[in-house]
Amino acid sequence: MNDELLREAVNRSGREQHAEILEGKWWHSIDLGDGQVTSGVHSLEELQDNFRHFGLPEDLRGARVLDLGCWDGFYSFEAERRGAKVVAVDCWTPENFFRARDHLKSKVEFHELSVYECTREKLGSFDIVLFLGVLYHLRHPLLALERICELSGDIAVVESHAIDNLAGTLHPIMEFYETTELGGQYDNWWGPTIECLEGMIRSAGFVSTNVLHREPSRVTVKAFRKWPVTARDIEPSIIIRNAANAVYRDKPITLRGRTAFIDLSIEGISPSTPVNELRVTLGDYGARPVFVGLSGDPERAGTTQVNAPVPPGLRPGFTEVSVQLGMKWSGPHQIELIEGPEW
Repeated sequence: MNDELLREAVNRSGREQHAEILEGKWWHSIDLGDGQVTSGVHSLEELQDNFRHFGLPEDLRGARVLDLGCWDGFYSFEAERRGAKVVAVDCWTPENFFRARDHLKSKVEFHELSVYECTREKLGSFDIVLFLGVLYHLRHPLLALERICELSGDIAVVESHAIDNLAGTLHPIMEFYETTELGGQYDNWWGPTIECLEGMIRSAGFVSTNVLHREPSRVTVKAFRKWPVTARDIEPSIIIRNAANAVYRDKPITLRGRTAFIDLSIEGISPSTPVNELRVTLGDYGARPVFVGLSGDPERAGTTQVNAPVPPGLRPGFTEVSVQLGMKWSGPHQIELIEGPEW
């Protein structure tokens, strides 16, 4: 199928699904027990298969799960069935969600919130965040991913429309829909390539991504807050000499806004070290360096400058920063973080 035919098929499918929703039909097929299954646009078998692609444990007891953009609630109820404590969020109050919740005698907690309103102060933190079929509906997708990262204590699963098979390009791009170009819906705004989506997720604060599943115009990506545990030398061979605010070295390191970057002066690594080989950790979370090189400051002679964003989700006060490069690693260096401006 060529690009134009594929694009028309995607749009036709979107228009048909949208019409069914407007008629009051279910979006999710949900097993209510006793042989009762809601007649959703997406079949129960399809949704169960989607959940399997997430690579989550069958036993989720002890885990907190956030389903952001829950709609009728299949993924919320499936996570609860596996033992998780679940919070569901949507920007409206979906009546079918409550019908299913009552029938299942579910304890899933619901909040009507915009993704931009979701913070740790309001909802807490979650071991797993599900962000499925929402990103392309948002006018500010990168801001939304930052909110997702802040809420996630470990992993997030992001599913989105993707345009790799609709736009021939080798570059990480995102297509913009001004009105109803995608599926005849006025609230579809963006179509990223997979490379673009992964880059945005990492830029938002996740340290790594993994493509779990892809279809002609959809992709599911798993995002991780922490570096994987790897072997290291017995003794530290990297020394962190100093840590400062990367924008204003004479001011404290901030948690939020444009100054939420840390500047490290390090001995034991080369200034030519590729940024993607160096792992920075602040508190419980990983941080991807954005710069490794020589500093122009004569007072920092003999050290390598490393700049990295402060990971979302940390709290004011003292925490530790450390660095690892292959088997080489540093001991923890204590820093103090303060609240900063939102932007």
